[in-house]
Parts: sequence; structure tokens; C-alpha cells
Amino acid sequence: MAEVTGAPAEVVPPQHPSLPAWPTEPPSVDQTGTSHLVLALGGGEDAASTARSWLAVAAAQAPTTLGVLDDVDDPEDRATLLGLVDRARTGVRVLVVGGQYDVMQALALLRARGAHESELRAFVTDRRELPVFCGHCQSVTRAVVEPGGEADCRGCGRVLEVHEHAAATLGAFLASDARAGAS
Repeated sequence: MAEVTGAPAEVVPPQHPSLPAWPTEPPSVDQTGTSHLVLALGGGEDAASTARSWLAVAAAQAPTTLGVLDDVDDPEDRATLLGLVDRARTGVRVLVVGGQYDVMQALALLRARGAHESELRAFVTDRRELPVFCGHCQSVTRAVVEPGGEADCRGCGRVLEVHEHAAATLGAFLASDARAGAS
């Protein structure tokens, strides 16, 4: 076999995790909005305080709607959220505050309904729960887990390895069968 000289060695770049980069302080209200939708998700004093601050600033600038929801997975709360989003019009700025699971799921819903990134602001008050997307049954599980850890899928029951990759369109961290290939 002939040796190839001068050919560059193949360089494989290191993998970089794709994790959400949440701000450490609540972002400011976008003053270019023609209306505002403030969503306080999951309860908690930090979420309520942030929502109140946003509400005061937003209402002084433009018509503002406040949505307070306990759980984006609850059918009634989801219907309320969809109703609020469907009533929004061009120029709306949406501010979402709550736990990481609820915020990521709400942002995915907003994107699916046509919201542009420039129209969205978010602040996460609690990072304990992650939305975990099962690559096998395609369900999303609420789990107290860190990327790299394992969680049980609520859809198919598999033990999932949670990857260091969050998909904004799914509003979830990707996961796959942690036991695949094990015999």
C-alpha cells in the first residue's frame, strides 16, 4: 500500500453540549412590542415576583395580558395557554417565567405557533426538572435529572440517558435508551 504524503490528517472537532443558556437576571421588557403576554408558569414566589415586575413595565407601554398557569402538562392549563397564544397578534412580545421544564415546553409551543425568537424572553427560576424527549416513543417526561444522568420514560418505560443536547423546537433534552446494546 502506498503511503500518502502531504495529506492533512482528519480533524474531528470536539463535541460541544447544546444546553440552554438562561440569563442570571430576568431580561428587560422589549419596548418595541405593540402588546405583551406575560406567562407565569408553575407557581413559586420567584416566578410571581418576576411576572409582577414585567407586568408593571409592560402595562405602562402597551396592552398587556397576564397568564398564570400551574402546569403546562395539565389539559386545562394547556388549553388556556393555547388560547392566550392564539389571541396574540403581530407585534406581541412574550415573557415567560417559571421552572425550566415549563419554560422550555411553553417556548416550544410558542415557536410551533409561529413566534419568532426576537419576540420571546424567558427567565428560569428553578432548574431541577428537565423535559426529557424519548427518541424511541417520542414522549416528553418531566424528570429531576441532570444531562448525562438517567430517567425513566413515562411513555415506554425505558431507562433513558439524558444527553447534553436540548432541542428548542421540542422544548426538551434529547435522550435515548441507556441500556441499548447491553446484554
